[in-house]
This record gives sequence, structure tokens and C-alpha cells, in this order.
Amino acid sequence: MIPAETVRSLRMMAEAMTPQMPMSADLLTMLTDDVESNGPISRLLADHPESGTPLFPMRALAGVKLLVLTGRAPELAHHLRGMMEHVGDPAYTARSRDLFRRALLDHPDDIRSALDRPVQQHQPGRSEYLLRGMTMLAAPKVRLLEIGACAGLNLMVDRYRWFGRGWEWGDAASPVRLAAGGPRPGDIEIVDRAGCDIEPRNAADPHDAAILRSFIPPEREVEELDLNNAIALAAESGIRVEKADAVEWLREQLSHPGEPGVCTVIWHSLFWWYLGSEDQTAIEEILAEASERMQVARVCYEPHAWAGAMRLQVVTYP
Repeated sequence: MIPAETVRSLRMMAEAMTPQMPMSADLLTMLTDDVESNGPISRLLADHPESGTPLFPMRALAGVKLLVLTGRAPELAHHLRGMMEHVGDPAYTARSRDLFRRALLDHPDDIRSALDRPVQQHQPGRSEYLLRGMTMLAAPKVRLLEIGACAGLNLMVDRYRWFGRGWEWGDAASPVRLAAGGPRPGDIEIVDRAGCDIEPRNAADPHDAAILRSFIPPEREVEELDLNNAIALAAESGIRVEKADAVEWLREQLSHPGEPGVCTVIWHSLFWWYLGSEDQTAIEEILAEASERMQVARVCYEPHAWAGAMRLQVVTYP
């Protein structure tokens, strides 16, 4: 059963998406309407054991996008190529709904597989906020640890080329070239990096890469290009993320004394609210205890609550 609170969050999300992603917002609204009316899509989703978790119906949207990416929904794929030419066209919108519903209901096994996967919106541009946080810390050497790291794209923040107002930073030869705000970062050397995820993705695996792309709305063509470049760079770099529980992984990573002059930065984004309150408290306790042996900071880009505004936080532990 999908709870009423989740339905309200989905409607708020669809409303927020409408100005920039009108078709995706409309499809999300259609899916939400079906859930409320106990329609055929709802019956496919509602018996899943995780149906009450936040953003759960977004997994269905990603499942349909994966069908498009893998050539299993050719009619919808062809239709989406005309999307930008038909913004605001009621007939096109109605056809989009029909093709989306058909793709979803015609491939129940694929959609059920998609429903088993966590939401992994893994755009490399989000690491702009990690970069800002590290700039605030003014630490010349950083050991970077990410929880909820997915495929590790944010762990490569220094391997991207960043363009701010009057400054550039990062690898000048990087294929991933991104805009950034804030002041110019200083000389930051990442001396070690590692990440964990309960369901990690390997950028070098074509199926995993397609799953990552499936969470990008079709209107976000530039973001998908950035993601493609970051996936290729991660595959070439051989970066891997360990399959592990965040609490236990952090406890192990921070169990030994830190190196002098190195700040250990724990980074996470759109991850915190997937944790229960006990795990959140445990992580805070682990970081506070580790600060007795090393310089520790937590940099995060999270909403204050589900469907809330995103905000950057930099927390140091004396």
C-alpha cells in the first residue's frame, strides 16, 4: 500500500517539476492519479514490500526510461524524439501518457525489477557542492569518503574541469566540464578516496550505466551528456564503490588514526533521509568519536526533509 503521505510528496514534486520538466511532471501526475484511484499501475506497484518508502513510484518512471534506453519500447523512444517541438501540445501530452502507460503495463517483469532498485539520481554536477564545502574547509589535503556513493562519480570531483566566475579548477583535460558557483577553490589534493553503497553501480558495466541513465528525465539532455562523460571517465579510472552498510563501513574506515595534515571529509547527497533515525545518530556518534584521532568534517547536500529545499551543510568536529 502506497501511503497518503507519499502521494502528497509526489504531487508536490510534480508541481515543482512542471516549469522545467513539464512532460515528466505530467507523467508523474498520471502515475499518482492511478495510485489514488487504485488503477492498473497502482496494482503493479502497491504489492511491492517497499511501496511505502519515499519516492518509490519514481522507480517505475526509471523502469520505463530503461526500456527506452535498451530498445524495448521503440514506439515511445521515437515519440520522445519530438518532445522539445511539442511542449504544451495537448495531443502530444495525451499520446505521451498513452505510450508510457502501455510500456509500463506491457513489461511487468521489467518494471518489477526496476521497483527492486533504489532511486539513484547520480548527476556529476552535484559534486559542485562537495567542492564548495571543501573550499570552505581550506584543507590542503583531503581523504574523501562518500556514503551512498552509487558509482562513485562524486568521488572524482578533482578529475572534472570546473568553470566559475573568473576561475577554472580541476583537470584541464577532463571530458567532464561543469559550471560552478562560489569562490575559486584553493590547492586541494585528494590523497585517498573511497565510497560505499548498499546497491553500488559499476560505471564500466553497460547495464549498470544504463540504470544510472534511467533516472535522468528525458528533458534533461545536457545533464545526460554530463552523466555519459562522467560514466566514461569513471570506467576509465577504474573507480569502484564497496557494497556495504554505511554505518558499519564508516566505523571501519574511521577506526584508525588519521594522517597528520589530512582532513577526512565524509560526503553524502540525497542520501540522509533514506536512513532511519538510529543510523543517523550512529553516524554522528562515529564522526564525533573519530574526531579524537583525526581531523574530520561532514559535507552534505541534502533537503531538510523529503520534498524540502536542498541545502549545503559543512560540519566540523572539534
